Amino acid sequence: MKKEELQTFDGKEGRKSYVSNEGRVYDVTDSRLWKNGKHVNKHFAGMDLSEALKSAPHGPEVLERFSQVDTLDAVKKTAGKQEKTFKDTVRKLYRLFHPHPMFIHFPMGLINFTVIMQIIFLATGKESFESAGFYSLAASVLFLIPTIGSGFVSWWVNYELTMNKIFGLKITFSFILFFMCLLEVIMRMMSPEIGTGQGGASLFYHAMIFLNVPVLAVIGFNGGKLSWG
Repeated sequence: MKKEELQTFDGKEGRKSYVSNEGRVYDVTDSRLWKNGKHVNKHFAGMDLSEALKSAPHGPEVLERFSQVDTLDAVKKTAGKQEKTFKDTVRKLYRLFHPHPMFIHFPMGLINFTVIMQIIFLATGKESFESAGFYSLAASVLFLIPTIGSGFVSWWVNYELTMNKIFGLKITFSFILFFMCLLEVIMRMMSPEIGTGQGGASLFYHAMIFLNVPVLAVIGFNGGKLSWG
């Protein structure tokens, strides 16, 4: 079986749930722990678990309880071994620094701080609060770059780039948030008065800033589902 074929057995829409370890493919369809092709909302059917099992609270022997239905293509196994050395290095570095969990707090805090400053400005009319919010917004754009980048590394290291609804939403809304914030910064830099004005452009600018919060909430909610189910 080729790795691409393995990915089609994802446990969705009545399909069987297959996973592999060290070149052996197992059928976990009937396991209650793999309901709908998901295991603790972290591992998904169709994945090669060879790397993930190294850091799991249990060993690969748990898969021996299930029927082995196939083996991965020999060429793919060789390629996987070549990739493993590099991925192991990345995994060790990733676990040493935990970049994504570290970076994500910066844009989250900065974006929420921007909204708070905007609310205080609208309530008091003091432009210093609006300026503080703008600088916070600009900083959030800078931090979103390593946050999104490290998120892709985490997806590769921990989930083998397996795509599902959670990852799809996180990726989509992360890019939406980045481009929204970038647009807001560009608008404010090109027309500084837009932050304190009363016209239609100013209303649009303020609305965009407040819309950052629900977009950020979608990202955070789905991130929480990955971590805690």
